[in-house]
Amino acid sequence: VDGCMTPATVFLAAKAHEMSLRLRRATLLAAAFSLALLAPGVDGCTAIAVGKDASSNGSPMVTHSDDSGGAADIRVVRVPAADHAGGSHRPVYLSIGTFPRLLAPERAPGYARDTLMPGNMPEEARYLPLGFVPQVAHTYGYIDADYGISNEVGLVMGESTCSSKLGAAPIGVNNGTALFGIEELSKVALERCATARCAISTMGALAEEYGYYGGAAAFNTIYGEPTGEPRRPTVPGGPVLPVGPSKWEGFDHGEGGEALVIADRAGEAWVFHVSPDDTGKSAVWAAKRVPDNEVSVVANNFVIRACEEGPEWCMRSTNAIDVARRMGWYGVSPSPAPPASPPRRSDLIASNGEFTGDREAGAPMKHAEPAFDFTAAFGFEPADIIDLQVNRYYTGRRIWRVFDLLAPGLRLDPATGHIPTRPAYPFSVQPEKKVSAQRLINIHRDHYEGTPYDLTRGLASGPFGTPNRYSGGGFNSKVRGAWERAISMHRSLFAFVAVAGRPPPAAATVSVSLLEEEGKSAKASKRAAGGETVVWFGADTPHASFFSPLFPAVESVPNALRLANEAIYNPSVSAWWAVSPVKYFMDLNYRYMQPFVASAQADWEESAAVTSAELEQAVAAARLLPSNSDERTAAMAAVGEKLDTHWDEGVARWNILFAELMVRFRSGYLNHILQPGNNLEMSIAYPDWWLANVGFDRFPQPPAMVAATPSLMLPQYKAPILIPPNVGPAGAVAWSSYAPLPPNNDSATGAEPRLPLESALPLAALPPASSALLAFSTLLRSKRNPSPNPPPIPPPN
Repeated sequence: VDGCMTPATVFLAAKAHEMSLRLRRATLLAAAFSLALLAPGVDGCTAIAVGKDASSNGSPMVTHSDDSGGAADIRVVRVPAADHAGGSHRPVYLSIGTFPRLLAPERAPGYARDTLMPGNMPEEARYLPLGFVPQVAHTYGYIDADYGISNEVGLVMGESTCSSKLGAAPIGVNNGTALFGIEELSKVALERCATARCAISTMGALAEEYGYYGGAAAFNTIYGEPTGEPRRPTVPGGPVLPVGPSKWEGFDHGEGGEALVIADRAGEAWVFHVSPDDTGKSAVWAAKRVPDNEVSVVANNFVIRACEEGPEWCMRSTNAIDVARRMGWYGVSPSPAPPASPPRRSDLIASNGEFTGDREAGAPMKHAEPAFDFTAAFGFEPADIIDLQVNRYYTGRRIWRVFDLLAPGLRLDPATGHIPTRPAYPFSVQPEKKVSAQRLINIHRDHYEGTPYDLTRGLASGPFGTPNRYSGGGFNSKVRGAWERAISMHRSLFAFVAVAGRPPPAAATVSVSLLEEEGKSAKASKRAAGGETVVWFGADTPHASFFSPLFPAVESVPNALRLANEAIYNPSVSAWWAVSPVKYFMDLNYRYMQPFVASAQADWEESAAVTSAELEQAVAAARLLPSNSDERTAAMAAVGEKLDTHWDEGVARWNILFAELMVRFRSGYLNHILQPGNNLEMSIAYPDWWLANVGFDRFPQPPAMVAATPSLMLPQYKAPILIPPNVGPAGAVAWSSYAPLPPNNDSATGAEPRLPLESALPLAALPPASSALLAFSTLLRSKRNPSPNPPPIPPPN
């Protein structure tokens, strides 16, 4: 299944029921699998693009959170650079969201069968190519997950699936006419392009020529039945395709379109949209450049509207307006029917993959019609009022939140939301201060804290403020509605911030000897490196994860990300499985545990920034060595080994963090470790407002008869209390230790109380087990059930 499902799938219960009836014709396994994919309901991804002058490091940046959940392939794979013989063809595979997403040993060792962990025996028929396209002479090395991430020459991209009015089926299934999904399109762009402009033009040309299908294509194609007939070649004289999967039940509007945020080392950031056209054999697309001093957000709906500033700022497929006219979505004069076969665009792509034709169709319009709005024309707008409201705020609230965090002075209205036919929020805004990679990481950890939409508040957050909201009612539920959609989610598979880098300095400014030097400051290392491409990657959910660097120029991926499988618990090796237990344990008492996790994140990421700068310097030095030389290969391998060690240390640290949380919050208490074998238990009381709403004061009324109170009044937020004032042994965290983060902090949620861990005391300083301490412990044990109101924490000065 496509990595990011969108809000239009939320309330289509009738459609889902109809599809489930059709699935009865398939095998039991196929039906169970397909229904499992449909069950999550609301999925999606958030992507942000930052212009180079809005960035604190002088480089454009993009982000992506993969919030698809489900049975996904969570590995990160490095695809090596390669040279290709003239006349060769590149296979194009079906978009598959399950594990493994691809079996293609010709592409990368990581996609060979023998690299799979024990127990994985996929069906080979699921991994046949859908077709082939002409190959170019040389392809760049890159790292990918379900989508392409970044290549060795500084092209980076993040993804967000978008609703669309149009859909298509992939070649090889019943009525299938399209070759490319966004997964393969993004990877072809990374293979062939060094710039965002090239990537946009290449993906647009390929989608137009060979057809594009949306993310829903993978729902019912994985276990399809053979057609019995070989498929036609997709290029003249190309290979005849073997029999492949055939089942196809249509498309979902919520999955029809796609968006990528794309940036390059030359300093440009762009937003790209693509959708099937009305024939199912081609595509419509548009792209808009993000101003250098601004930030743009995509949250599962198209955001490009009118763009008439010319090809320096806008690109669009030449057929977009004609398709919109034919469908009655733009203008008053209908266009003629589409040609039987769209024109081929291969002649517009040079042998090195750079776009050479006149595809950049963004010149000002010369007729009197209103400016063409791509989002209004092709964005899907549900007719049902509840579906429309969900779609409106599922997207709009995230756009508002990012803009409001970065440019609060604009005072954008959170209630405006996003509706395709009603322009609301701007395409991009200028942040009030430069945006760092750490700032973007923190934004991806956000749950609207401190706003009326704060997911750590309210009855649904439980007594201890968990921000996670699992699925709502099932297909047969009579309760329609939706949860507020946060940026950080329980079902996130990973998130990253990709720093495209800056053009390298002159060779004379970087010495190969830098590779051997130690002790360089992060700032000095950054200057020496010239700004290498760095991907700050966090496995699993951002609010529980640690972020560490990856370097696309390095020809390997750390084992912590390469050896990953949702079905095999492996926390000692896998970063994903090291983070996942922390995430789920935090749900028990998020308000108390989050400060401990936040402290560990801050410590780790501060250290990782220094490590990243040192490795970045080494990568820059290695680049100066002759290409394909043994010296360069060895230098990059040395960086890869250090990077592998760094990630292993992160995995170990998060295993320790999980153990610390288990000990700290054992049995529902807050446990202070005084010395080995001696701990102090403190009761964590339920808040009064929650007790009143679950019938605590109506005992002995049977629990099954308890109903919530008619009205619910929530108190003002107070930070969790670790130890009562003026009570407790030496070394415990006292009230005076609460302090807000400094005003210039880089927290996404502003100046919140930050709770430090206790400092380690020398053994001699630990108090003996005195009668006073025993009395205090006895007092706590006797006071576990009552929940007196604690004294308020004094506000920060």
